[in-house]
Amino acid sequence: MTQRADLAIEMFSEENIRGVAEIAKRCFTTPWSEEIYRRELENPQSVGFVCKDGDAVIGMIHCNFVLDELTLNTLCVDADYRRQGIAKRLWNAVTEMMQGVCTVCYLEVRESNLPARKLYESLGFTQNGYRPRYYSQPDEAAVLMQCAL
Repeated sequence: MTQRADLAIEMFSEENIRGVAEIAKRCFTTPWSEEIYRRELENPQSVGFVCKDGDAVIGMIHCNFVLDELTLNTLCVDADYRRQGIAKRLWNAVTEMMQGVCTVCYLEVRESNLPARKLYESLGFTQNGYRPRYYSQPDEAAVLMQCAL
C-alpha cells in the first residue's frame, strides 16, 4: 500500500463541511446531512478530520467523546482513493488528538461490511458485541467493536 504524501489532513471546518456531507452521501446508505455535520462543529465533544486532494474532500472521520470514551461515528474514503492508507492517516489524526483524553474507542459496523471490519481489525479493534436489526436500508445487524487507545 502506497501512501500519498500530497494529500492533506485537516480538522473539520465550515469550509469543508459541504465536502464532508457529499462524501457521506457517496459512502453511506443513510448519511448524516450537512446540517448535522455543521452542528457537530459547535459540539465541544466532537472531533473530525478530512483528507483532501486539492480542494476535494476524499476522506473523513468523525468521532464524539464522553469522559474517557471515544465513539467512532463515521470513517469513509472515496472509492477512487481506497487502499492508499488514507483511513489509517485519518484514524491516526484522531488518536493523536485524543491521546491522554480517551482510553478506549467504540464503534458499530454493518455485519456485511467486511472491508471495513478488516480495516478496523488492522487498527486494533476487536469484536465485543452484536446488535441484530440495528441498521436499515437494508435491515442488518451491527458488529460492535472496541479498541484500547
